[in-house]
Amino acid sequence: MHCIPVPSMQRISDALELLTGQHQHIFDLVDGVRQASQSERATAVSELVDYVTAHLAVEQELFYPRLASWISPSVHEELLLEHGEIKRVLADLLWLESDDPEVDRRLASLVELLSGHAMWQDEELFTAVAEGMPAEVLAALGAHIHAHFDSLHDVPRAA
Repeated sequence: MHCIPVPSMQRISDALELLTGQHQHIFDLVDGVRQASQSERATAVSELVDYVTAHLAVEQELFYPRLASWISPSVHEELLLEHGEIKRVLADLLWLESDDPEVDRRLASLVELLSGHAMWQDEELFTAVAEGMPAEVLAALGAHIHAHFDSLHDVPRAA
């Protein structure tokens, strides 16, 4: 099985940087699916699905619960609904044959969902959190998210 090496994220100092870096890596994995040969496409899709699933899990289980004062219950519910829609598209991708033309359509749908989700987080939510959450709290949360993400998603790390 060919795995795309992921640079070590140990240098990241806080939760916001970690999640932003994961957002970028997700789009890199999408590009990897698009560029994969037919024989490598199923593996690339599987890597994308695993990574995004682990990312969504750490957001839901660790990050969002710490943000009760930054997001209303209705915004929290909307975020979880977005996660559900993203997971549905990921499941579709796993079930499709790698040469099915629907893969490209579902991938485009995934990119649209992820783009809106990541853009709102990166530009609005993370800005508000950075201004209000102490650096040491962000650092501790980042370490916790990093450890939990690694336990959910075991990938080879680049040296």
